[in-house]
Amino acid sequence: MKKGILVVPFMTGYGGTETVIGNLFKARKSRHQDFKLKVYSIGGSFDYGWAKNVDLDIKWINKKRKVRDLYAMTIMPFNLFNYIKRERPAFIISTNPVIWYLAKECLRLLHRNTPVIAWYHYSIYQKPIKKLFLNAADYYLAISSGIKRQLISRGIPANRIFLVLNPITTDGHLIKRPGGIHFVYMGRIMLDGQKNLRELINALALLKGQWTLDLYGNEAQAADVKAYVNAKGIAKNIVWHGFVNNPWKKLDQATAILLTSKYEGLPMVLCEAVSHGVYCVSANTSTGPEDIINSQNGSLYSLGDEKKLAEILQAIVNGKRLPAQHNIQETATKFLPVEYLKRFNEAITTILRRGMEK
Repeated sequence: MKKGILVVPFMTGYGGTETVIGNLFKARKSRHQDFKLKVYSIGGSFDYGWAKNVDLDIKWINKKRKVRDLYAMTIMPFNLFNYIKRERPAFIISTNPVIWYLAKECLRLLHRNTPVIAWYHYSIYQKPIKKLFLNAADYYLAISSGIKRQLISRGIPANRIFLVLNPITTDGHLIKRPGGIHFVYMGRIMLDGQKNLRELINALALLKGQWTLDLYGNEAQAADVKAYVNAKGIAKNIVWHGFVNNPWKKLDQATAILLTSKYEGLPMVLCEAVSHGVYCVSANTSTGPEDIINSQNGSLYSLGDEKKLAEILQAIVNGKRLPAQHNIQETATKFLPVEYLKRFNEAITTILRRGMEK
């Protein structure tokens, strides 16, 4: 059976990429596979909860970032070369541009025609990739339609890009709709920057009627947000929950979940929300929300259009009839691990078949 290697850099163990990798291997474990896959972690993690079902090799370096950066610039290329030489993979995947570039260079020195697959988990416009690194990969796994368009705009042929999206883990229980209006936000509490809560607060301040916003997220940067909420006169409408581990188990009611991010790769909070039958209202950023939200499960508005956002939310406060929760749940099917695995396996199988046809 052919074997592939997923090479990743240091990861804290708490991020979205780790979750996706963990979900992928969990889905693989319960089904017959046509190829083997293992992870080579250069740098390790602080927490390995994500690796419970993962076939994992670890090259631990150091807790200090400066030491890890020095290693990457000096020893890592030789370490990667020796690992590839020993493992002889049929394909290599990496989430990191520098690593997939180095992997391609190692294969060139080894005179091997092994495909290198880029699996980038960020918007290319928000976190750009140097052209030298971007073009080094042979194929690309895109986690959203927007990222696929970005790759094409950077000169990558469409037939070398596979749209795989991301998998979620959910128990699928319905989160009931309350009698009143309970909006929900889950994510980092940031007034500006990526999460852009200023836009949400400005829109909420325009609303007339009774409503509540439940905020779930790390409050390390919340001081400015709380001050702004007070300045806009809506402090009485806000409930601060702080960081909650697995908030979907704690949340017992929700009218709609709100997202005003300036950018996302694929906002998993929206995928998880629809799996629980929760209506979504989101900024239509360049990558992500369009793959999740449609007329059956939510509303999109143009980023920066606070009046439109307020209009959508006001309609909900006024009693707009929302889609049935079981219909919302059905839109989450494509994000379930079994469906994700089909797309992932089809992409790898196609890539390996093309290599055999050369």
